[in-house]
Amino acid sequence: MERQLIEKARELINANHISTTLSTVDQEYNVNIAVISVMEMIGDDTIIAARFGADKTYANLKATGQGVFMVLLVDEARQAKDGIRVYVELQDDLTAGEFYDRIKQRLKQTNYSSFTLKNCLVFRITNILPVSLLKKE
Repeated sequence: MERQLIEKARELINANHISTTLSTVDQEYNVNIAVISVMEMIGDDTIIAARFGADKTYANLKATGQGVFMVLLVDEARQAKDGIRVYVELQDDLTAGEFYDRIKQRLKQTNYSSFTLKNCLVFRITNILPVSLLKKE
């Protein structure tokens, strides 16, 4: 993966934008998307995320292990968009430990601090792409 895309992904994922989503699919190819905005990219190939809801997305992850995070930023005044797509594979589903405690602290610093943390999901990044691959001609 390109260093520039890794750094852009780290910046956007760690900003915890409310526009961050996680798309998943179940074994019968039924697609689901959920807003997942409490997360942290803790290495070049690892993301941890808080789960306090998103039951269907969680079930899909447990079934297939595959997902795509997308952070989309829109500048309406300039009619422009920016963002990143981060393809992931579920590596672990934690209810205790260092990563769980780390994401729990991050959750406490957000508007979602009143929600109970159910799990800390650990993802391995498999690919990173910009939001759009279109080139201006």
